[in-house]
Order: sequence, then C-alpha cells, then structure tokens
Amino acid sequence: MGSVVPVVAAFMGGLLLLAVPGQPALGQQPVSEATTPEAAVVKVCAGCHGMQLVTDTPRDYDAWHDTVQKMIDRGARGTPEEFDLVMDYLFQNMTPIDVNNADAETLMAVLHTSQTAADAIVTRRTSRPFKDLAELESSIKGLDKTLLDAKKRMIFFQ
Repeated sequence: MGSVVPVVAAFMGGLLLLAVPGQPALGQQPVSEATTPEAAVVKVCAGCHGMQLVTDTPRDYDAWHDTVQKMIDRGARGTPEEFDLVMDYLFQNMTPIDVNNADAETLMAVLHTSQTAADAIVTRRTSRPFKDLAELESSIKGLDKTLLDAKKRMIFFQ
C-alpha cells in the first residue's frame, strides 16, 4: 500500500499540470482569434456582460466607438482586428438609422442591402421622403423584409 501513494501523487500532480490557468484543458483547442463580427462580439464582450445589454442599447457609431474604448480601458481583451470586428458588428446591427437622411454607404451597412437598393432609397427620398417601413419595403426592391422587421425599432423616418 505504501508504494501506491507515491504513484497516485505523481499521477495527480501530472493532472494538475494539465490544468494550468489560462491554458486549454486536455483535448481542448486553444482560444483562437475571432474572424467574424459575431464571433468577436461574443469573445470580447460576452466575457463581462450578457449580450442583452448590447441588444437593449442601440447607439450611433460615435457612441459605440466610445463604449468600445471604455471596454478596452476597463480591461476587455482582444486583438485590434477583433475590436474592429466588434465595431463592424455594432455599426451594422445595433445602430439606429434615419432612412430619409443617411448616406448610401450607411444605408448599405445598416440595412444590409446592395448599392443598387441604397441608391434607389436616396433617389426616391429626394422627391418624397419615406413615411414608414411599409412604404420603404413596398417602394424599394431588393430589401430583406425579414431583416428590416427584426431591426424595425432602429429604423426611423424623419
């Protein structure tokens, strides 16, 4: 029995070495760099707070930039490329837009639409501004109605 204790101790010590903090567990892959906006948001932001906080607080681009900088200042971890992806995600998915005043590039990014559809929006609103989402959807071909419906609380017509 006395010879079993050193063997068990050596085995347990080896297991502890495999569980070094900050290292992946045996059989797990190391955390890799996020390569999509969605993955970057989950990796960088969800470590400190739930995604509900992000989805409940739409902001304009400048406000998102300030928020991300505050996250960095408070210790958010990520590569510069991941923070760029986070900004892309926030701009494209969590930024309110005024359809009657946004430039074509912003319309394309926030409404996830083509250059053709964005140009059609700009052309149409110069003669008659859009009243609401239903009018936008019925007037402009190529818009993703499901996406627009999901983002309707962030789409304005001033």
